[in-house]
Amino acid sequence: MTVLSSTPVAQKAPPPVPGGEWAHGPRGLFSQPALERPLYSAVITPFIGLQSVLPVRGTNVTDPLYGIITGVTPTTGNEPVGVCDDPPTAGVVKLCSQYYVFGRESRQTTVLDISRGQRLTSRGEHTDFIVFGTPMGMEGNPLVPSLGAQFGGIANDEMTKRMVEWMVAWSRDFARVLYIGNPSNNTAGGGYKEPYGLDFILNTGHRDAETGQLCPAADPIIRSFGNRNITTTPGAGADLVRLISYIMRNLHWNAANMNLAPVEWVMSMPFGLFYELTEIWPIAYSTYRANNIPAGSTQFVDSMVIERMRDEMRGDLGRRVGQYLLVDGQRIPVILDDAIVETSLSDAAFSSSLYIIPLRVLGGRETTFIEYLNYNTLGVLPLAAEFAPGGSFTVTDNGRFLIHRKPPTNFCTQIVGLTEWRVVCLTPHLGARVTNIAFTPLIHERSGFPDSNYFVDGGVTQGYAPSYFGQPV
Repeated sequence: MTVLSSTPVAQKAPPPVPGGEWAHGPRGLFSQPALERPLYSAVITPFIGLQSVLPVRGTNVTDPLYGIITGVTPTTGNEPVGVCDDPPTAGVVKLCSQYYVFGRESRQTTVLDISRGQRLTSRGEHTDFIVFGTPMGMEGNPLVPSLGAQFGGIANDEMTKRMVEWMVAWSRDFARVLYIGNPSNNTAGGGYKEPYGLDFILNTGHRDAETGQLCPAADPIIRSFGNRNITTTPGAGADLVRLISYIMRNLHWNAANMNLAPVEWVMSMPFGLFYELTEIWPIAYSTYRANNIPAGSTQFVDSMVIERMRDEMRGDLGRRVGQYLLVDGQRIPVILDDAIVETSLSDAAFSSSLYIIPLRVLGGRETTFIEYLNYNTLGVLPLAAEFAPGGSFTVTDNGRFLIHRKPPTNFCTQIVGLTEWRVVCLTPHLGARVTNIAFTPLIHERSGFPDSNYFVDGGVTQGYAPSYFGQPV
């Protein structure tokens, strides 16, 4: 007799399927015997400018409040009539608490069938390739967990190939979060979360985290340039120079009168915007104040002086160091960042934003930084030692990344990485953002983001497949 049970039987998860493509062996991408030893990279990943200069700190505190003293209420009462009458009463201090949430990001490698090992198709297959060229910012990128894999080894062994592919995913999938991170994009179960990006932090409408009360004293300076094109619209360049000059003038005034000076600011913008801006900046900077010269007078501009100023501001574009804008005689460092969103307009024009970020106040006190949950101080590894097989978990980058080696299914295994972080700006009232700046480059540069119209790749993902014996591969 068969007994039927009403208790549902738990379904086993389907086993992992080996994924990705191989570096060597049958159909290996680099297995062609005729392939010469030198390989030249044409890979572009986003250059992460601002994240590479922001201070980074680990923490195990999840919900701190950061306070901004926004003012003192007005004095109340009337002036005394007699010498013994009470005078007016002083006001009270006002506080605005700010709250920054953690984002949660993770990526995993493709499934690796370790039984394949480092097999080769024949004696003619090579594993001594030399790769020339590493994508700018690929190695040492703070968005990428460092597990020892180097881009230059991508063609020589299976492990490095998969690790580099994993690193590329980290470097470009989360690059824009620093600017456009929005917790409303979080997944329902909390597996993926975004922190507040600079588009939210450097914006008006700051509120007290506990009461929701508006705190305009904590607001940065926000101005829209209305998509006026600095490349093609006469006078637009001079107007933008004047706008940025006045923004910096007000930020300096605020810092001085709040007793937070000196402040170290940086500007962050896309490469294309900076290049077009420096095309017009020297002449606009030299002439925009000369609107009221006497009738019949002539203003002379030394072209070579203008060219030298332009060249100096651009610095070393090949290495992306030394860029700045001259504002009221002061050099404001410029951080070139591919992660800042560009919007395509009509007629080959683009629109983007320029960020002015207060890195430090009072000559060195850090006020804008990245904070990550430190898996070392959280005690993750001692817990793993008790509840998981030995070697299942490791922590890298001073506690910033938690690495999990998944339990193998027979010969198939996989690596997963996790990080939780937020960007904090303790002095948003000393920051600024200019939005909707339009520009038209003669030729747009390539992009490291696959969703861009200027992203290119090509080629194949599989290689040489020998058929000497007609065996399946």
